[in-house]
Amino acid sequence: MSAYEYDFSQGIKQYKAIIDGGEAEWVPVTAQMAEFCMKYGGYNGKKFFSDPELFVRGNLDAQRELGFDIPDLVWDVYSVEAEALGGDMAWFDELYPALDNTRAIIENEKDLARIKAPDPFKSGRMPWVLEALQICKELTGYTHYIHYCAPINLAAQVMQFEKLIMAMGERPKFVHKLMDFLVEEVLAPYIQAYFKVLPDATVANGKDAVGSLPFITEEILEEFSVPYILKLRELCGGGPGIRCDNWWGDSFAKDPDKFWDTKLVVTPQYLKVQDPDCFRVGTKRIKEYVDKRGCALSFGVGNHLLTQGPPEEIVKRIHEYMEVGSSGPYGKKFYLYLCSLSAQTPTEHVKTAIDAVKRFRAGDRPYAGQVFSGPEGIDAATTGGKGFMGIYAKGINREKYDAEAAARKKIFQEIYESVMVFDNENCPKLVRQALDDGEDAMDILDQGLIPPMGEVGDLFAAGEMFVPEMLLAARAMKAGLEVLRPILTKTHSKPKGVIVTATVFGDLHDIGKNLVGMMLEGAGFKVVDLGVNTKAEEIIQTAKEVNADVIGLSALLTTTMPFMKLIIEQIKQEGMTVPVIVGGAPVSREFADNIGADGYGDNAPEAVALCKKLVAQKDVA
Repeated sequence: MSAYEYDFSQGIKQYKAIIDGGEAEWVPVTAQMAEFCMKYGGYNGKKFFSDPELFVRGNLDAQRELGFDIPDLVWDVYSVEAEALGGDMAWFDELYPALDNTRAIIENEKDLARIKAPDPFKSGRMPWVLEALQICKELTGYTHYIHYCAPINLAAQVMQFEKLIMAMGERPKFVHKLMDFLVEEVLAPYIQAYFKVLPDATVANGKDAVGSLPFITEEILEEFSVPYILKLRELCGGGPGIRCDNWWGDSFAKDPDKFWDTKLVVTPQYLKVQDPDCFRVGTKRIKEYVDKRGCALSFGVGNHLLTQGPPEEIVKRIHEYMEVGSSGPYGKKFYLYLCSLSAQTPTEHVKTAIDAVKRFRAGDRPYAGQVFSGPEGIDAATTGGKGFMGIYAKGINREKYDAEAAARKKIFQEIYESVMVFDNENCPKLVRQALDDGEDAMDILDQGLIPPMGEVGDLFAAGEMFVPEMLLAARAMKAGLEVLRPILTKTHSKPKGVIVTATVFGDLHDIGKNLVGMMLEGAGFKVVDLGVNTKAEEIIQTAKEVNADVIGLSALLTTTMPFMKLIIEQIKQEGMTVPVIVGGAPVSREFADNIGADGYGDNAPEAVALCKKLVAQKDVA
């Protein structure tokens, strides 16, 4: 009988054996599931994420009742440090709270000079985190590790992602100075405070979704990410427990083995590969690598599958991951991870997952020997037109682009190439030269500036170009467009259409929406961007004011997807006929059809093509 109110001792024993370099007797299972636990217990979001005892007990109650092996507490990790630096928070009744990053906290040297380092025992909810971890220790006997927002992800939070990416190229010294401040004055003191309140603690686990491929490139990873994680480790005692284990984007790495080598530098204890990368790369391929390295391994089952199902596919995925992961000479160094169970994840699917684990342990293995993952595998959670961020949706037709280049006027091709190499200084010069040579402004736009953005979109969809490169190409294109804008305005050249874009209420993520907006502008549309956390009333009012041709709605969180349906219903109630398209990482074509959307964009190029089609149909009508 455990001396503690919540007994997870057997699961903790297996998990710690793996993390400490040993072997487990059976495969333990952990999960990120705080938002799910909030919904499961019927708690209000703001109270749940501000009352430390309610937060801990709410998580522990749900995890114990559902049969999880290890207590796991994952709060809104990406917002705590930024909030302590003065960032604004958005609170929701049924969602994680989130940083409202519509206002940059630090943009320049002046901002950095005036900002005060937070006090982990006084600032924002840093004390709330420390108290929650102490309560967990009191209730379970388990020294739960602290989660922190990894350095590059924190930089993106305080500076805004697009601005950070641009500054890396234009002001790298400033970015390095910012990174030093965040590591030395924010993260290290926060982790050290945790070690002070829980003296037996040795692990601090970084979360780094935005610091993953393809949000950043491997070159950015090497210069602005890895060195600062290692610096943080050094400042916090040098132990390997200062780690960062949740990078994704393995399927985008040029050399997976090299990428995994880097992962083991920042998380020496084990290699974690989570869906959709785990399924796309294939469990066998990953297992071959870890067996060569002799390290521990964790496979992560994705939130899309756990939310959408069907149950049979959940069982198949879990049984494959457990069978492959626990095979071979290092099979006892494996644990399973369920990724990001949210308020939208059905309880029955969670029970299915845990039951699948128990059946596997008991020897009930209906899919024994079957491997469904790998490059040729069909992922049930991403079928129906749903790719991974819309990437790998199609290949690029190089012959087509070569033929178009050969037929293009020299000056237009030079403008085209300046966009493709991200030359925002030469692009406007070439546009001015074309005007001086007597070329028509619309021809420069249609033949020089718009076409390269189409290729950029195709390269992104093919996984050959990453988000930072798309941003840089869009910047060059816009620099050229600014030269043409006064002429186009003077001659009353109409845009190809007016598109109103917004991230729906409750969702503060905007990278995908911004990329679509850039691609639309690059295709000649006027984009009216309402930003994030947008209510139906604002979208409808704006659409009427600007006589919108299309409304584009975005969501990154499964919990905010229902607002898309509510917005579409309200638009129809207003008697408006403007078409509405939807997109975002968790959104699928099937979902779009079910909520009555007029279209679904799996990626930025597809969204542009869809807008062209809808505007053309409107013009014909």
